[in-house]
Amino acid sequence: MSKSWEARLGNAFKKDVNREDIDRAIELTVTQDKHTAHEIDILKSIMKFGDVTVKQIMCSRVDVVALDVESPYDEVLQTIKDSGYSRLPVYDNDFDNVVGILYVKDLLGNLDRGKDYDWTHHLQDEILYVPENKRINELLKEFQQKHLHMGVVVDEFGGSAGIVTLEDVMEEVIGDIKDEFDQEREVDYVKLNATEFIFDGKSMLNDVCRITGLPTDSFDSIKGDADSIAGLFLELTGRMPMIGQEVQVGRI
Repeated sequence: MSKSWEARLGNAFKKDVNREDIDRAIELTVTQDKHTAHEIDILKSIMKFGDVTVKQIMCSRVDVVALDVESPYDEVLQTIKDSGYSRLPVYDNDFDNVVGILYVKDLLGNLDRGKDYDWTHHLQDEILYVPENKRINELLKEFQQKHLHMGVVVDEFGGSAGIVTLEDVMEEVIGDIKDEFDQEREVDYVKLNATEFIFDGKSMLNDVCRITGLPTDSFDSIKGDADSIAGLFLELTGRMPMIGQEVQVGRI
């Protein structure tokens, strides 16, 4: 990329412009070819970064893989093997009571222990609790300052709503991060054709935009406090949907 886009975007910030103006400036000032398309997406994501909340990117409670502190060691190892995660939250009796984070690397010298092995002394008890409405740019700074990679997300009542990781934050800028150990996540949508998709109601609006290719701010003016498709439907209609019911949203 040339320096011209930096200077022109800098001038844009000195004026009273909105997100659409800045997105348009990015598209006009960055060279349009197949090698810079990803750079344009990154620049747009950076512009939006400070407006995204933890609730929009977190892994919700129902999808979290966690360990009960009372689990025997053989079950712990099996859960680790099945999930493929490098760190797991550990709770006592209920996920509202997270007592630590287990880093899988800390077990590497004890893989041959029996099921009665006390694996809990490997727990890291420094837990970062993160409000749902925290901005992810602030969370990124907190991750850096405390040298942590995972936080437990809490709702307005103090209950555990899910988890958020450093990887979740970084993916908001550079897209999905996959390594050689990643397994494909369970598919939450079905692509019928180029313009029609079937999504689960709990799907986040951010993910819907990313998968369908819609602008990331497509729902901003109508979503209210909603972050998921189900929440958007309730926001627009005020009631639970009926089977086969359709709701048209703008030009989408």
